[in-house]
Amino acid sequence: MDAVRPAPASLVSHWPAWVTRAGALIGNGTYCVWCQPHPDPRETFPSQLILNVPAGRYMVDVLDVSRAAWTSRESATGNPLVAGLPYTAGTLLVWIRMVEQAVPAERAVTAESVAAEPVATESVSEEPVATN
Repeated sequence: MDAVRPAPASLVSHWPAWVTRAGALIGNGTYCVWCQPHPDPRETFPSQLILNVPAGRYMVDVLDVSRAAWTSRESATGNPLVAGLPYTAGTLLVWIRMVEQAVPAERAVTAESVAAEPVATESVSEEPVATN
């Protein structure tokens, strides 16, 4: 079991403009992000959080701490993961957990891999073709 620890600064590549203080924790492949809003923000939209997480599908649950109420839930894919955060004027706790790992892409076809594979050939008849 992994210990909960501060997430690296590179985890979050974009915070909504209304965020004044924030932090992130990581443990057992789950991310916990908190953000405190500016008391009088100039703008509250767009309100996107962008995280650099491993490729996969995630559930993103948002809790408004001041109201002790869940405010949103969404499924998002990463990498990167883009999630909408509702502006509620209260501190938010965002719980992000992977629900499905990304399926590895099929083998890429390169010139080298094509050249290495045998090529089927057809025999061509040497007989002349009659034309009218």
